[in-house]
Amino acid sequence: MVLIASKNSKSAKRYAKALLELSHSELSADKIYEDIKFILDTMEQNVELKGFLASPVVSVEDKKDVLQKIFNGKIDDSVLNFLLLLNENSRLEILEDIKLSFKEFLDEERNILNVAVTSAIEFNEGQKSALKTKLENKFNKAVNPSYDINTDILGGLILKINDTVIDLSIKKRIENLAKR
Repeated sequence: MVLIASKNSKSAKRYAKALLELSHSELSADKIYEDIKFILDTMEQNVELKGFLASPVVSVEDKKDVLQKIFNGKIDDSVLNFLLLLNENSRLEILEDIKLSFKEFLDEERNILNVAVTSAIEFNEGQKSALKTKLENKFNKAVNPSYDINTDILGGLILKINDTVIDLSIKKRIENLAKR
């Protein structure tokens, strides 16, 4: 789960829940996610488009016309209508937060636990598999691990699960010993 620290997180979560409802009735959740990712990638790759859509000087109607011209036929009509609704409500700037919240809700619904694993060395496939199995057994969920290397922790590992950090690093143990 990625933390959403923006002031728009409540709104993003509401819109994400609306998308989740859409995925239950009209369109697959994976298609919705891919379409939103495509929209965000397109905006990120085109600085002029990003600036145009962010500009308070440009009218909602002009933005709507541009969005329709760019995305019509390239994304599902339901997602396009959702994008136009965001535009109408002047909420295009929270689309990334909506995508993150939607993914969180989707993973929760699918009983998937995202775990960020930080270690001092790179794990081999056997170690990755053993850790994944241990976490799946502990939490009784499918685990989707992501791995990062940070030599500063000296050894051991740090697990970030949702808002919880489990620090099993040697660096942390040394700090705890020093405090005692």
